[in-house]
Amino acid sequence: MQRYFIPSEKHALSDTDQHHIKKVMRMKTGDHVIVCSESCHLVELIIADDVSYKTIKTLEKINKRKIILVQGLPKHPKLETTIKYATMAGVDEIICVPMRYSIVKETPSDTKMLRYHMIAKEASELAHRDDIPKITCIKDLKKIDLLTNTYLFDEKSNAIIQDKTAEPVMIIIGPEGGIHEEERQYLLSKGVKNTSLGPLIYSSEIAGVLAIQTLMTFL
Repeated sequence: MQRYFIPSEKHALSDTDQHHIKKVMRMKTGDHVIVCSESCHLVELIIADDVSYKTIKTLEKINKRKIILVQGLPKHPKLETTIKYATMAGVDEIICVPMRYSIVKETPSDTKMLRYHMIAKEASELAHRDDIPKITCIKDLKKIDLLTNTYLFDEKSNAIIQDKTAEPVMIIIGPEGGIHEEERQYLLSKGVKNTSLGPLIYSSEIAGVLAIQTLMTFL
Protein backbone atom coordinates (compact mmCIF):
# COMPACT_ATOMS: atom_id res chain seq x y z
CA MET A 1 0.00 0.00 0.00
CA GLN A 2 1.27 3.49 -0.86
CA ARG A 3 2.91 5.27 2.06
CA TYR A 4 3.60 8.97 2.73
CA PHE A 5 5.57 10.74 5.44
CA ILE A 6 4.58 14.08 6.95
CA PRO A 7 6.49 16.22 9.50
CA SER A 8 5.45 15.47 13.08
CA GLU A 9 4.40 19.11 13.66
CA LYS A 10 2.04 19.03 10.67
CA HIS A 11 -0.96 16.92 9.75
CA ALA A 12 -1.15 17.78 6.06
CA LEU A 13 0.39 16.06 3.07
CA SER A 14 2.99 18.09 1.19
CA ASP A 15 2.18 19.64 -2.19
CA THR A 16 4.51 17.07 -3.79
CA ASP A 17 2.70 14.16 -2.15
CA GLN A 18 -0.71 15.61 -3.03
CA HIS A 19 0.39 15.89 -6.67
CA HIS A 20 1.62 12.28 -6.54
CA ILE A 21 -1.72 11.08 -5.16
CA LYS A 22 -3.87 13.02 -7.66
CA LYS A 23 -1.82 13.07 -10.85
CA VAL A 24 0.54 10.08 -10.66
CA MET A 25 -1.40 7.49 -8.66
CA ARG A 26 -4.78 8.93 -9.80
CA MET A 27 -6.38 8.05 -6.49
CA LYS A 28 -9.93 8.96 -5.60
CA THR A 29 -11.87 9.80 -2.47
CA GLY A 30 -12.27 6.66 -0.39
CA ASP A 31 -8.94 5.13 -1.43
CA HIS A 32 -6.65 4.02 1.39
CA VAL A 33 -3.00 4.92 1.98
CA ILE A 34 -0.66 4.90 4.99
CA VAL A 35 0.45 8.20 6.48
CA CYS A 36 3.39 8.28 8.91
CA SER A 37 4.75 10.93 11.26
CA GLU A 38 5.56 9.85 14.82
CA SER A 39 3.48 6.74 14.12
CA CYS A 40 1.81 5.28 11.05
CA HIS A 41 -1.91 5.33 10.32
CA LEU A 42 -4.15 3.69 7.78
CA VAL A 43 -6.21 6.56 6.35
CA GLU A 44 -9.00 7.18 3.90
CA LEU A 45 -8.35 9.92 1.37
CA ILE A 46 -10.64 12.89 0.77
CA ILE A 47 -9.74 14.41 -2.58
CA ALA A 48 -10.93 17.87 -3.60
CA ASP A 49 -8.78 20.89 -4.52
CA ASP A 50 -6.47 19.69 -1.71
CA VAL A 51 -5.95 16.15 -0.48
CA SER A 52 -6.93 15.49 3.12
CA TYR A 53 -7.67 12.28 4.98
CA LYS A 54 -9.39 10.70 7.94
CA THR A 55 -7.69 8.11 10.13
CA ILE A 56 -9.09 4.58 10.13
CA LYS A 57 -6.62 3.00 12.55
CA THR A 58 -3.13 3.36 14.00
CA LEU A 59 -0.65 0.71 12.94
CA GLU A 60 1.81 -1.12 15.18
CA LYS A 61 5.41 0.05 15.01
CA ILE A 62 8.00 -2.27 13.49
CA ASN A 63 10.15 -3.76 16.25
CA LYS A 64 13.79 -3.70 15.20
CA ARG A 65 17.24 -3.05 16.54
CA LYS A 66 18.57 0.52 16.46
CA ILE A 67 21.49 0.79 14.02
CA ILE A 68 23.63 3.89 13.44
CA LEU A 69 25.90 4.04 10.40
CA VAL A 70 29.00 6.24 10.52
CA GLN A 71 30.06 6.66 6.90
CA GLY A 72 33.47 8.03 5.97
CA LEU A 73 32.57 10.80 3.53
CA PRO A 74 32.73 9.56 -0.07
CA LYS A 75 32.01 11.48 -3.27
CA HIS A 76 28.46 12.81 -3.16
CA PRO A 77 26.88 10.43 -5.74
CA LYS A 78 28.22 7.51 -3.70
CA LEU A 79 26.79 8.98 -0.50
CA GLU A 80 23.39 9.16 -2.18
CA THR A 81 23.66 5.44 -2.94
CA THR A 82 24.56 4.70 0.68
CA ILE A 83 21.65 6.76 2.01
CA LYS A 84 19.12 5.13 -0.29
CA TYR A 85 20.06 1.52 0.33
CA ALA A 86 21.02 1.87 4.01
CA THR A 87 17.57 3.37 4.56
CA MET A 88 15.94 0.44 2.79
CA ALA A 89 18.07 -1.96 4.86
CA GLY A 90 16.72 -0.46 8.10
CA VAL A 91 19.33 2.01 9.41
CA ASP A 92 18.07 4.50 12.02
CA GLU A 93 20.71 7.18 11.67
CA ILE A 94 23.47 8.01 9.19
CA ILE A 95 26.40 10.17 10.27
CA CYS A 96 28.78 11.19 7.50
CA VAL A 97 32.24 12.37 8.49
CA PRO A 98 35.33 13.39 6.48
CA MET A 99 38.21 10.99 7.13
CA ARG A 100 41.89 11.00 6.25
CA TYR A 101 41.41 9.15 2.96
CA SER A 102 38.21 10.95 1.95
CA ILE A 103 38.48 12.51 -1.49
CA VAL A 104 35.81 15.04 -0.47
CA LYS A 105 36.90 16.90 2.66
CA GLU A 106 34.08 19.42 3.03
CA THR A 107 30.79 18.38 4.62
CA PRO A 108 27.77 18.65 2.28
CA SER A 109 26.03 21.97 1.67
CA ASP A 110 22.52 22.67 2.96
CA THR A 111 21.19 22.05 -0.56
CA LYS A 112 22.80 18.63 -0.71
CA MET A 113 21.53 17.80 2.79
CA LEU A 114 17.98 18.60 1.67
CA ARG A 115 18.46 16.23 -1.25
CA TYR A 116 19.79 13.52 1.06
CA HIS A 117 16.74 13.86 3.30
CA MET A 118 14.46 13.56 0.25
CA ILE A 119 16.31 10.41 -0.86
CA ALA A 120 15.86 8.94 2.63
CA LYS A 121 12.14 9.85 2.64
CA GLU A 122 11.52 8.21 -0.74
CA ALA A 123 13.51 5.11 0.24
CA SER A 124 11.55 4.85 3.50
CA GLU A 125 8.28 4.92 1.57
CA LEU A 126 9.52 2.24 -0.84
CA ALA A 127 10.67 0.01 2.02
CA HIS A 128 7.39 0.49 3.96
CA ARG A 129 9.26 1.82 6.96
CA ASP A 130 7.42 3.61 9.75
CA ASP A 131 10.12 6.28 10.12
CA ILE A 132 12.82 8.15 8.19
CA PRO A 133 16.44 7.84 9.32
CA LYS A 134 18.17 10.89 10.74
CA ILE A 135 21.02 12.18 8.56
CA THR A 136 23.78 14.41 9.93
CA CYS A 137 27.33 15.32 9.02
CA ILE A 138 30.12 15.91 11.54
CA LYS A 139 33.51 17.43 10.69
CA ASP A 140 35.62 15.38 13.09
CA LEU A 141 35.56 11.63 13.78
CA LYS A 142 36.56 12.31 17.40
CA LYS A 143 33.38 14.34 17.96
CA ILE A 144 31.14 11.29 17.44
CA ASP A 145 29.66 9.75 20.59
CA LEU A 146 30.55 6.08 20.19
CA LEU A 147 28.20 3.41 21.52
CA THR A 148 29.17 0.46 23.70
CA ASN A 149 28.47 -1.77 20.71
CA THR A 150 30.48 -0.07 17.97
CA TYR A 151 32.08 -1.99 15.11
CA LEU A 152 34.69 -0.86 12.63
CA PHE A 153 34.28 -2.87 9.45
CA ASP A 154 37.88 -3.10 8.31
CA GLU A 155 39.59 -4.96 5.48
CA LYS A 156 42.54 -5.63 7.81
CA SER A 157 40.39 -7.65 10.22
CA ASN A 158 39.61 -11.35 9.95
CA ALA A 159 37.05 -11.34 12.76
CA ILE A 160 33.43 -12.06 11.81
CA ILE A 161 30.77 -10.26 13.80
CA GLN A 162 28.78 -12.42 16.21
CA ASP A 163 26.64 -9.78 17.90
CA LYS A 164 23.33 -11.40 18.80
CA THR A 165 22.08 -8.85 21.34
CA ALA A 166 19.24 -6.41 20.81
CA GLU A 167 21.25 -3.42 22.05
CA PRO A 168 21.73 -0.35 19.82
CA VAL A 169 24.75 -0.74 17.57
CA MET A 170 27.02 1.62 15.62
CA ILE A 171 28.77 0.67 12.37
CA ILE A 172 31.81 2.56 11.08
CA ILE A 173 32.71 2.36 7.38
CA GLY A 174 35.68 4.12 5.80
CA PRO A 175 35.60 6.24 2.62
CA GLU A 176 36.85 5.12 -0.81
CA GLY A 177 40.47 4.94 0.35
CA GLY A 178 39.73 2.98 3.51
CA ILE A 179 40.69 3.63 7.13
CA HIS A 180 43.96 5.42 7.95
CA GLU A 181 46.07 3.67 10.58
CA GLU A 182 45.82 6.61 12.99
CA GLU A 183 42.00 6.50 12.74
CA ARG A 184 42.04 2.74 13.25
CA GLN A 185 44.18 3.01 16.36
CA TYR A 186 42.07 5.86 17.77
CA LEU A 187 38.88 3.83 17.38
CA LEU A 188 40.40 0.67 18.84
CA SER A 189 41.67 2.69 21.84
CA LYS A 190 38.06 3.74 22.49
CA GLY A 191 36.87 0.13 22.65
CA VAL A 192 35.58 -0.13 19.10
CA LYS A 193 35.60 -3.73 17.86
CA ASN A 194 37.44 -4.47 14.64
CA THR A 195 35.48 -6.81 12.38
CA SER A 196 35.15 -7.96 8.79
CA LEU A 197 32.55 -8.54 6.09
CA GLY A 198 34.48 -11.59 4.90
CA PRO A 199 37.30 -12.23 2.43
CA LEU A 200 36.02 -9.93 -0.33
CA ILE A 201 36.55 -6.17 -0.58
CA TYR A 202 33.43 -4.05 -1.05
CA SER A 203 33.12 -0.46 -2.24
CA SER A 204 32.51 2.11 0.47
CA GLU A 205 28.96 2.94 -0.62
CA ILE A 206 27.90 -0.73 -0.44
CA ALA A 207 29.87 -1.92 2.61
CA GLY A 208 27.61 -0.14 5.10
CA VAL A 209 24.48 -1.67 3.59
CA LEU A 210 25.99 -5.17 3.82
CA ALA A 211 27.03 -4.54 7.43
CA ILE A 212 23.48 -3.45 8.34
CA GLN A 213 22.00 -6.57 6.77
CA THR A 214 24.59 -8.72 8.56
CA LEU A 215 23.44 -7.31 11.90
CA MET A 216 19.77 -7.65 10.98
CA THR A 217 20.19 -11.40 10.48
CA PHE A 218 20.91 -11.78 14.20
CA LEU A 219 17.50 -10.38 15.24
